[in-house]
Amino acid sequence: MPDIMLCRVELLDEAIITVDLNKRAFGHHLLEHVLQHVNLREKEYFGLQFENEKGYKEWLEPLKPIKKQLKDAPHSFQFLVKFYAPHPTQLQDEVTRYLFCLQLRKDLLNGLLPCSVDTAALLASLAVQSEYGEFDPEEHDEATYLHSFSMLHNEPPEFITQVAGLHKAHGKLLPADADYRFVEECNKLSFCGIHCYPVTDKTGITIRLGVSHAGLGLFDGDLPHLVCRASFPWSRIKEIFFNRKKLSIVLMPSVQDLSQASTITFRLDRECACKIIWKNCVEHHTFFRRSRPELSASSGRDSSFFNRSMSHRYSGRTQKQIIDSAYNADGSRKPDVQFVRTSSLTREHFRVMSPQYSGSLLNLPPKMAAFRERRRTPSASNIANGSTPSSTSSPRSEDGAIATSPPQATLL
Repeated sequence: MPDIMLCRVELLDEAIITVDLNKRAFGHHLLEHVLQHVNLREKEYFGLQFENEKGYKEWLEPLKPIKKQLKDAPHSFQFLVKFYAPHPTQLQDEVTRYLFCLQLRKDLLNGLLPCSVDTAALLASLAVQSEYGEFDPEEHDEATYLHSFSMLHNEPPEFITQVAGLHKAHGKLLPADADYRFVEECNKLSFCGIHCYPVTDKTGITIRLGVSHAGLGLFDGDLPHLVCRASFPWSRIKEIFFNRKKLSIVLMPSVQDLSQASTITFRLDRECACKIIWKNCVEHHTFFRRSRPELSASSGRDSSFFNRSMSHRYSGRTQKQIIDSAYNADGSRKPDVQFVRTSSLTREHFRVMSPQYSGSLLNLPPKMAAFRERRRTPSASNIANGSTPSSTSSPRSEDGAIATSPPQATLL
């Protein structure tokens, strides 16, 4: 079928789904299909990442055709956390926190989230509590029940014993509460939620440029031994732009010298690498700093964030809009998204009800979708107590495309 494009997506639980799309499909068609499997309301925290023809990882843009972003087969993507919330209280739904846990476990295993052995043992015990529930001496033999569970590279011999001891101490802690504590403890680590890119400074030394919810950071060394050289909050950054292989950061004038702004310039191997970093800066600044995306035309001037010659628009709600959507008009909180955790010796499925997607370019599966989850809990279902927010679905056009407003791109 020449008009069909096969896309392969790896989910956070390592399950693989394949999607048949029309070759003219846009990025949001594929993303919406993946989101059906988890019934996510706080969907803007997540994205689809792929490796381009130059070997660089970049995020799929929802408002551009897939074929223009990834021209050659295979069309392989990873469903990952794109924007790391700085605290779990900002994540309203239990399913969102659970997916954040899966992402953070990947970061720990891949060495992207360095921590001490004691911290790793605590995090591992919380992950085990979420997977297995309360420690049961009749079912959980310390010598074997954690044999296949891994949290760190080169774990010391006593690590498993330490994890099992902490697992016992958690008692009847609910899996949802274990997920919350896991995200909370991870957010205390210095490198949590930082996207690092190798760049070359003016002296020719390779350093790391980090992009996060707070701003930009410069780091010396390599993981797991990165040392922060300098950090620049978004409020101090006036402009970011790139010209071919040069990426420049213009800082606000300092208190000591109000006469002139300083500029830091980095070199990269390719122009596309500069563009990837710049786009990530655009989207992080808009998502975490803006109250809502705005049309650039409203300012009456070119407001592209931060490039003088290009325009890139974040297509989605900001974090503030996601949090605000958690409440009804009377100020009460909307109920949490419910999902079911069922016992299984290997992988369990939690099934979610999701409305049929109306995108005309999609070849969709049935309405009920199963998202595979690797856990083993003592109860048949466990729904978080209390009510948590719901996100408002984006309006659609007649052909199923998400109708979003492009953001204003100037920096406040």
